[in-house]
Amino acid sequence: MAPTLLFAELAGAVARRSGSPRLGRRAVDAILELPALRLITLDEALARAAADLAARLRLRGGDAVYIAAAALLRVPLVSWDTEQRQRAARVVDVVSPR
Repeated sequence: MAPTLLFAELAGAVARRSGSPRLGRRAVDAILELPALRLITLDEALARAAADLAARLRLRGGDAVYIAAAALLRVPLVSWDTEQRQRAARVVDVVSPR
């Protein structure tokens, strides 16, 4: 499960690191082929929940969206980002993908 914000974040991260916009778009295409992928639309309710968390926990906007999605769905947050996991632990269960 992931918010639709995943597309922009993934494409940007891959393109920045590789220097190739094409690889960024291919990464998104690959994610979209995952049969178990469940997307969560970034609607007003999720955006408001994310804004509240961003202010309360002093989070970056994107991090707040992922944490808010996990909280609303009552699922653990899976993240490699240490700061995100530490701050999210006040709201949801957190897991490192390792």
